[in-house]
Amino acid sequence: MARDLWSMRLQVLSIALLVAAGVAVFVMSVSNYQALIGAMEAHYRNERFADIFVGMTRAPLSIVDRLREINGIGIVEPRVAEPVRVIREDTNLPISGRVISLPAAGQPLLNRLHLVQGRWPDPLHPEEVIINAAYAEARAVRSGETIEVVLNGRLQGFRVVGTALSPEFIFATRAAVPLPDDRNFVVVWANEDAVASAFDMKGAFNDALMTLAPGAGSQHVLEEVDRLLAPYGGTGAYGRSDQPSHRFLKDELAEQETLSIVMPSVFFGIAAFLLNVVIGRMVEAQRGQIASLKALGFANRTIAFHYFKLVTAIALLGSAMGLVVGRWFAIGVVGSYAAFFRFPSLEAPLEPWLLVAATLVSVGAANLAAASAVYRIAMLAPAEAMRPETPPALHTFNWLQTIGSQRIPLQYVIAARTILGRPVRTLLTTVGIALAIPLILFGLYWFDAIDYMIDVSFGRIERGDAFVTFTEPVSADALYELRAIPGVLEAEVQRVVPIILRAGHRAYRTSATGLDSGSELKVLRDSALRPIAVPSDGIMLSRTIARQLDLNVGDGVTIEVLEGSRAVREVTVRRISDDILGASVTMERTALNRLMREGSVANVATFRIDPGQSELLWSRIRSMPKIEGSSVKALWFALFNETIGGMVVIGALVLSGFGMLIAIGVVYNSARIALQERAWELASLRIIGLTRREVSAVIISELAVELIVAIPAGLLIGRYLIELIASARASESFQIPAVIDRSSYAIAALLVIGAAIASFITIRRRIDRLDLVAVLKTRD
Repeated sequence: MARDLWSMRLQVLSIALLVAAGVAVFVMSVSNYQALIGAMEAHYRNERFADIFVGMTRAPLSIVDRLREINGIGIVEPRVAEPVRVIREDTNLPISGRVISLPAAGQPLLNRLHLVQGRWPDPLHPEEVIINAAYAEARAVRSGETIEVVLNGRLQGFRVVGTALSPEFIFATRAAVPLPDDRNFVVVWANEDAVASAFDMKGAFNDALMTLAPGAGSQHVLEEVDRLLAPYGGTGAYGRSDQPSHRFLKDELAEQETLSIVMPSVFFGIAAFLLNVVIGRMVEAQRGQIASLKALGFANRTIAFHYFKLVTAIALLGSAMGLVVGRWFAIGVVGSYAAFFRFPSLEAPLEPWLLVAATLVSVGAANLAAASAVYRIAMLAPAEAMRPETPPALHTFNWLQTIGSQRIPLQYVIAARTILGRPVRTLLTTVGIALAIPLILFGLYWFDAIDYMIDVSFGRIERGDAFVTFTEPVSADALYELRAIPGVLEAEVQRVVPIILRAGHRAYRTSATGLDSGSELKVLRDSALRPIAVPSDGIMLSRTIARQLDLNVGDGVTIEVLEGSRAVREVTVRRISDDILGASVTMERTALNRLMREGSVANVATFRIDPGQSELLWSRIRSMPKIEGSSVKALWFALFNETIGGMVVIGALVLSGFGMLIAIGVVYNSARIALQERAWELASLRIIGLTRREVSAVIISELAVELIVAIPAGLLIGRYLIELIASARASESFQIPAVIDRSSYAIAALLVIGAAIASFITIRRRIDRLDLVAVLKTRD
């Protein structure tokens, strides 16, 4: 067997690469999902992540006992949580954040902190705080440093004594910013007395966390909590599924779970098919040897066992390569999540069952591929099997005989006869080459999708250069003040309010954005990228939300506002938008103001700015006490490239690499086996006078025809599979569109053509070196 493996070493290597690609994608995809779900469950369990969350204006601590008396409630953790602004000397950009009270004992009962560095604040020193580790890393904040925090309009200095991770800020971002911005968002955990004093919350709280008792239903508890806290300005209790960090993480996990099934299935399915084609033809090419062994008395079982050992050895080699490469890629991809999701520990697990499953599947697929070919040959009588396969009779194609002998050179007639006379083999080889193309296209597609997402989201929808949020709603007349700031070329205001949409038994917690009619700095679009005007009445929904609530244009939906007077109104869905990042609910601003029973107010402003005066602009905005936070589009690009972009590029390079390996393996094997099958015939043609070039044309023209058919078919299959995978990846948080640029089609086709040309050159050299006497004696 070792001699056979060595004599076919290039074929063995190319087949092993097919197996390795399937195993590597399987190991990488499943490891990604296992790593994320394992890290999330451990973090939630160890830090006691709450089941229910609720905010309110102000409630006395005495109400906590009444919350605990609700049937189904477990632990109740009252606290004070407020938005804050951090001032730094090294930037003019307002840094937004959130301050959360810590009990005197240090560690809270729920949403406990995982201390990364430093120590707990001393209860006797109210100026000591812990900040989130992501901000500390991004801004290089060390223990002992002082941070300046604007608390309720007053600037106060705090000394950082530690950094921590929290299960409620695994994905830490601000409202209206779809990606984690660690440099401009900070969480400050401070002594409860210091926070309560700053916000006039002595003996009161405005935020609570709760757990459910074992077996308790969440809906009843949520309703009871809302009823109890309504007099205190409760903004509506919600479960984990609506907690912002968990919602994004849940979307990513659902997507990874789907991909851990879809992607390996696609790769393994294609690899198994290609394996069947390649190994089947390889065994067929050795029918003479098999027949000789049968004639010498070897039993079919012995011969079959030899081939099973041969393909098992190849599959094991491929599995070993795939396991190593897959493990390496899994470590790299999981590592890229570290900047996206903040866990105490996030590592790619090395699950024994994963290694065993990947090996068994690859060995099984290889043996299955060999079994059918060995069975076909084993069933032949030795005398018959020792003869080469009967070539397709030329008289079967009378038109080819008539026309071909007159107008077409002999080598091309022979090639045409082979192609048409062995349709199953031709079809399998063509499909095999075609299936290599989608794997290359998968990798190239991600680059197109990223470019498209950036262009649409940051160029056509969000057209402003920056935006700021206010600490509370301000008069829309503030727009004139903002436009007067040097460096502001254009400005618009928006009203953003938290809401719950209800349609029948379905509900969706999100924010509604009020835009002025004719807004130029935020332009929503449909699937064809045509601008959609903001409806003068009713609302415009993202297609993702409309699908979840089973709503169409013209349907009614209930809006429950979670701030102010908590108005509840029935509105009509007027339009559906197609968002890529996030899911939006949009209204005309004055309509939203009327629904809120407030005047013409806004709490967000968007700018188009003069880059030459940006420093002056931000220094002026920084001095405005009503400004809570800011965001700059240039930073969005950087964030996108650092988080989603980086992750997708890694995946794209991996898939492209695997696709290339498979393409080379399939094309080379097809050419090499064709030469092995036809060596005697080619030698005979040389003997009767055909030149090396003419003889080579027999094999090369066959493969060229298969390639011409396979390339467009492969591109169509790739398009279909990409649409399938894109739909499987769609989530509430972001949708990766099935967009493939023409250049990607061209590159995928050229790469396969390049692999074919390299194979043709190799085959031509082998034909040139054919030992005619030795080949012709082989038959004897």
